[in-house]
Amino acid sequence: MNIIDYLILAIFLAVALLVAFAVHKHRNARRATLVLAAAGAGLAVFQYGQWDPAPTLKVLDRAAAAEDAVTADYSLYGGINTDSARYLGSRAGSKIFVATRDVHGEEIICLLVEPGDVPGPPGAGCAGMMSASDPIVTLSDQAGRELTLVPDQYDTNELQAAGWTKISANLFRGRQ
Repeated sequence: MNIIDYLILAIFLAVALLVAFAVHKHRNARRATLVLAAAGAGLAVFQYGQWDPAPTLKVLDRAAAAEDAVTADYSLYGGINTDSARYLGSRAGSKIFVATRDVHGEEIICLLVEPGDVPGPPGAGCAGMMSASDPIVTLSDQAGRELTLVPDQYDTNELQAAGWTKISANLFRGRQ
């Protein structure tokens, strides 16, 4: 939940308390309080329940192939499991992979960029999958070119309408 969700919940509870105090003087105050409590619980389940499916990346579940071999050194990025890397595509001669990293027992998803023809260090960005409706990680290079990795359930229509190009099912390149 973010700050807006907490504010909405706090406002709803404040209104419910005001109405409960207003009807307290009436004979049916207990019934009205129970109805308000049930309505509040229903709203909380509807607003904050598990409507968003758990985010997944099926590409990580497939068996490794020869193209999934990472050749760059990602040791500077702290614990990226390059054996878990799966090839997603290429951009401007660079190979792009998704891999995992274990941080205190939690699996983190990493987007890896191996420089192709252009000399330079490899790039990586890691983040946890928080929601099926949010991008996992977005990387940007010095030229302002962006890559974003999204979960399988992500609705990509908005990205494509904004000019992002699909590289693979989970990877999009920003406007160049």
